[in-house]
Amino acid sequence: MKLWNSINNGKVYHSASEVIRTLLEQKAFHDPAMVSEFLNPKLKNLNDPCRIPDMEIAVHCVDRALREKQSILIFSDYDVDGMSSGALMFRFLSQMGAKVQVLIPQRFSEGYGLSNEALERAMVKSQPSLIVCLDCGTTNISEVDWLKQQGIDVVIIDHHELSDELPAADAFVNPQRSGQDHDLATVGLVFKFIHAFMKIMDQPNLFDLKRHMDLVALGTISDLVPLRDDNRIMVHYGLQQLGQTDHVGLQELMRVAGVKRKPVPTTVGFLLGPRLNASGRLASAKEGWRLLTTKDAQQAKELAELLDDLNRERQKVELTVFEEAREMVEAQPDEMKSGCIVLASRNWHQGVIGIVASRLQRIWYRPTIVISIDEDGKGKGSGRSIKGCSLMDALRQHQDFLRGFGGHAMAAGIEIDEDKIPVFQASLNQWFLEHTDPELYRESLDIDIQLPGELLSKELAQELSKMQPFGQCNAIPVFALNGVKVKGRPKFFGKNHVRFKAECGNVRFDVVAFGKCESKLPAQQFDLAGHWEMDDFTGAPCFRVLDWRW
Repeated sequence: MKLWNSINNGKVYHSASEVIRTLLEQKAFHDPAMVSEFLNPKLKNLNDPCRIPDMEIAVHCVDRALREKQSILIFSDYDVDGMSSGALMFRFLSQMGAKVQVLIPQRFSEGYGLSNEALERAMVKSQPSLIVCLDCGTTNISEVDWLKQQGIDVVIIDHHELSDELPAADAFVNPQRSGQDHDLATVGLVFKFIHAFMKIMDQPNLFDLKRHMDLVALGTISDLVPLRDDNRIMVHYGLQQLGQTDHVGLQELMRVAGVKRKPVPTTVGFLLGPRLNASGRLASAKEGWRLLTTKDAQQAKELAELLDDLNRERQKVELTVFEEAREMVEAQPDEMKSGCIVLASRNWHQGVIGIVASRLQRIWYRPTIVISIDEDGKGKGSGRSIKGCSLMDALRQHQDFLRGFGGHAMAAGIEIDEDKIPVFQASLNQWFLEHTDPELYRESLDIDIQLPGELLSKELAQELSKMQPFGQCNAIPVFALNGVKVKGRPKFFGKNHVRFKAECGNVRFDVVAFGKCESKLPAQQFDLAGHWEMDDFTGAPCFRVLDWRW
């Protein structure tokens, strides 16, 4: 059972407006101007794109390639951020009349980033004068050196953490090089690049950025970056654009995903993003990219249905790997998993290990790395961590065990030889025990407000929706209800979900609990923790359960 931490102990609330005011104060929004700016995001409040390192240099590199009609190759990553940033850059360069092609590496045969295998295919595919690397390139020191030796200009637009040595690209646009803009996903950086291009060239109407902000929302939300400052503004407008998009690929993707209401971050995170990612996990990410760039309605329909089929296949493969991995964790002695979990197998599909790592991390609440080993004994792993435990810090201290690694504090990828996995596992486990606070391993739930049942109203749900978009660093508020009773017969649905009517403070309301059927519904009064929101399924207010206790 989770530890419930109450932020506002003992405070009594009498109105929806009082609840909203308290939530804004918890975010340190005390000044009316700050509150207004938060609740009413404006594009005019976006930060200057030219303050990002090398942005102006990147603009001039691309401008020169356009003026000289050089061949340009976009080299992007195979996740949703990579696909959406690649699609946005492709749309822009194509409209500029560029001779442009796109290459997305094959996850299994070529790996992440500017690998030698991917570059060999790139050189066969075309002879570019300029390569624009999106969502990769930061750690590809030797590969960038090789490209420069071939006389190829290199522009890197990436947001990943820096290595000790920086790539010698003609322009290296990465906000990690400065003290600001760290939250931007790569698609947000591409948005900034196009904005900077139009600003520097003094052509504000060169490209309709607003029309393409659906892509910015797609990649930003899927990459789980903080939804604050510029990200909040771009996602706010991007979701609006997604709801009225004229891009046939996104229209078809929402159709097969069953999106019928106004898109919100969870629409992207749980419905659209996984279907795009499925192409990179089980087949070729190029299919997802093609969906985001096609103008042909029939092709969009076929691609969307292909991605939907691949997503269902991904779910089956993921479940098989997850069940096997869970059994392995349960069989491990406690001392092997006290600081972190490291698992490896030759039977696991590389395309789903990141999702499996996330699921295991949520169950055991430990930093978790899941490794898929190929027939040559080469392992590729994906890791997910918990708050306060930086995977990148840990991996930097263990790089002698690894063939390569990269990522963020909360998510990272590794390459490792099979014979080094046991000692790596033991050393990493010990490192986390010695360098992290044991309290970090006790999962807790921060309760924003203890809510009286009388305030469970449609008005409150609608007022809370004005704080959207919710996501990283703008979490949806968590409420606790005391003295709840189940009313009527619960309705079980899906594999592990339940809906029921409840009563609190003489107010009856709907409750939905996803993934909670393994926990028996209490017969007596109990406490609920979760979100009060408008239900996407019913269109009515509903309490979405995160935890319960009695």
